[in-house]
Amino acid sequence: MFDARYVAFATISALLVVSPGATMAVVLEAAVGEGRKAALYTVIGVNIANSSLALASALGMSFVFHQWPWTLQFVKGGGAAYLTYLGVRGIWRAIRGDAPRSGPDAQGGDAPAAAGAASRSGRLPVGGATGRRGFVLRGILTNLLNPPVILFYMTFLPQFIGPQDPFFARFVVLAATHVSMSLVWLTIYAAALGALADRMARPFVLRSLEGLTGALLVGFGVRLLLR
Repeated sequence: MFDARYVAFATISALLVVSPGATMAVVLEAAVGEGRKAALYTVIGVNIANSSLALASALGMSFVFHQWPWTLQFVKGGGAAYLTYLGVRGIWRAIRGDAPRSGPDAQGGDAPAAAGAASRSGRLPVGGATGRRGFVLRGILTNLLNPPVILFYMTFLPQFIGPQDPFFARFVVLAATHVSMSLVWLTIYAAALGALADRMARPFVLRSLEGLTGALLVGFGVRLLLR
């Protein structure tokens, strides 16, 4: 099971996971605009999407894209529109001077103290379960509408399963490897970005960063549409 092909897959997967892309940009946008916990909930959503795509691929979903190639173009258009929406929203908030929200970061402990801390950092508390679900959904949509991730599970991963291998066992091992790498790396990334954003929690700085990350997301959306 853990042969040379597995080592090659794990190496390539690790490189892909740490490579900058739409997923990392969305986590960055969540960390800057909403706070550390929002970014971590986004990471959870990203890996729910990864696991769902892996399951769909194992069940033969790749047949749909082979049989009807236009479906992938449809997904690509949806992904480009969603990334552009997130980016334009961030740019608009930065231009308007809306204070970035703290998401769930301001929850827990003493409510007045949390609200005061959020106010001092230029972040407004939003939230509860609805806010958390929104951040998770953001991560899910980002990867479910991301053609490179879809193609990774539908066409790249199966290439490392030989005719002599037990298909589902091998598939689970390979998919679990990629999802685990993604979860660990993005969690570290989100926590580091959140801590950095908290240290620079001045309204002007956060607005500037949100505008920049918004422009980055728009760029990813346009690039995805033009591919």
